[in-house]
Formats: sequence, C-alpha cells, structure tokens
Amino acid sequence: MQGQGKHGGQTHPGADKSERHRRDQDVFHELLRRHKEIRREVSELPDGIRAVTESDDPALAGLIRAHAHEMHRRLGEGFGLRHWDPAFVEIFARRDKLRLEVTDTPNGVVIEETSDDPNVVLLIRAHGAVVSAFVRSGGRAASQPSPLPEDYVRAAS
Repeated sequence: MQGQGKHGGQTHPGADKSERHRRDQDVFHELLRRHKEIRREVSELPDGIRAVTESDDPALAGLIRAHAHEMHRRLGEGFGLRHWDPAFVEIFARRDKLRLEVTDTPNGVVIEETSDDPNVVLLIRAHGAVVSAFVRSGGRAASQPSPLPEDYVRAAS
C-alpha cells in the first residue's frame, strides 16, 4: 500500500521493506563491530540447536534481542538476506521446516532452532556455527560465504 512521503509525495511500495532492511543492516554491523563484547554458547539438541547469545552491556544486549526478534520475523515472512550466501539462502528456502523460538534473557536471548527433517537439522547446525563465527571474528567472518554441510541436500538452486 502506498502512503504519503515526508514531503507529501507518494512513497514507493517497497520503501518500508527497504527501510527495514537498512535498519537491520545497521544493527547487524553494530553487532559485528562490537563482537568482542558478545558471548555465545551453542549446544546441540537431537533436532537442532540451543544458542545463548548475551552481553553484559545493556545497550548491546538490547541490540542482540532486537536483532534476534527481527530475524525471526524476517524468516516467518520469507524476507531473505545475504542472498549471496548459500547457508542463508537455504535457511530461507527451508523456513517451512524450521521451528525457531526466541526467549529474551536479561542480557540477550536464548534461541532454540529445530526441525523434524534430519537434512534441515544439518543446516540448522551449520547456521549456528556461522553465527558463532560472526560473534568470534566479527566482520571478517561475515564477509565470507557460509559453508553448507557436506551431507546436506540443497533445496535452493
């Protein structure tokens, strides 16, 4: 639906998504920039992973929570990102087979990402490892494509 722009003109129908994407990117880049202030622990579940991502800085903890909830929202909407990255393309391609539960903590979030499909469980674990690499290495890791597991069968072409 089109609406009024700042100066009375019509806004582009994709402007809201474009603005959301820019906001999401800004938050992601801030998290990457401050990656040394973030801690993350991932444990495997039989059907996926459980990840705890937190920071002692209240503002950074708020960004972690905001980012996690927005990524959950984007996944539900199919509003993809990192279209050049095989693991992220696959996560969005398999979103109907994923369960993602985000629980806020005082310092960040606990995320349980699971699936009944063993192939998708491989993907979930790979994605968890990629996010852990982002926390460990910041922008250096984020500039690289994320590897898919050797035994994973791709959905996207």
